Amino acid sequence: MGYEHKILLVGSCFAVSMAARLQGLKFAAVSNPFGVLYNPLSVAQSVQIMAEKRLLTEGDLHHEQGLWCSYTHHSRFASADKQEALRKINESILHGAWALKTADFLVVTLGTAWAYRLKKTGEVVANCHKTSAKEFDRFLLSPSEISATLCEMVGSLQGKNPQLQIIFTVSPIRHWKDGAHGNQLSKAALLLAVEEVLQRTQNTAYFPAYELVMDELRDYRFYAADMLHPSEVAVEYIWEKFVQAAVSENAQKTMAEIKSLLAAKQHRPFNPDTAEHHDFLRKQRIKLQQLAQQYPHINWEDELQYFLA
Repeated sequence: MGYEHKILLVGSCFAVSMAARLQGLKFAAVSNPFGVLYNPLSVAQSVQIMAEKRLLTEGDLHHEQGLWCSYTHHSRFASADKQEALRKINESILHGAWALKTADFLVVTLGTAWAYRLKKTGEVVANCHKTSAKEFDRFLLSPSEISATLCEMVGSLQGKNPQLQIIFTVSPIRHWKDGAHGNQLSKAALLLAVEEVLQRTQNTAYFPAYELVMDELRDYRFYAADMLHPSEVAVEYIWEKFVQAAVSENAQKTMAEIKSLLAAKQHRPFNPDTAEHHDFLRKQRIKLQQLAQQYPHINWEDELQYFLA
């Protein structure tokens, strides 16, 4: 990846975390237009909807506990107003469709192989939205089901955009509600499926986020208070590994320059009227102007306002 590329990230919380860091360092990254998604079928469905630029209608929404929501979307799109929920959903679909069409890289993070099927329609849902559990059948996707779905997704996307690079990863966050054994079965199914996809497709790769946490960060200091989510130290470690694996050397140098510039923007001097501080600002302005000239497509408005004020 480089600063000249466009990146779309979809899937579980890990995708959100990596997207936030990419965006913070000025990469052209778009994160989860459908919100956080966990099972592979729902991830693939969201990609298909964006690829087709298929907008939802009122009939696609359902009313649950005072909110209108979609079984294909995360609860952050829910609203007490039906038209407001539909507006938010369709605006995000259109944004995602543009991001997918123009993407050079697609990062897909799979969270669990457990899925829920709505009994009355037979559809696999991305989010149950607190609908009664008796309305769903819970089942474990097999590696062959997952790989077939993902291979179809890859083939469809690369048929329209042959240069698209797709990076798969399995979320390092354990789904403890599935039970210890259930979680292991789920992660194993995902890992086996992704390996099959890599064998059968081109321009696809795997980043071992799950393995890094399980094998290299085994100490409990690498976990948050819930003992399930990685701590900030662990996330930083995974991020550094991701950068080494997926970001070009030239982009890594630019990242360091941007990180330095953003740190300078956070600097608060004791006395802003000193010659030293004015010299500091002058040097930052020179760096900013060089970066803006080198990467004119990046939005530097906040930094320009701060350092040129």
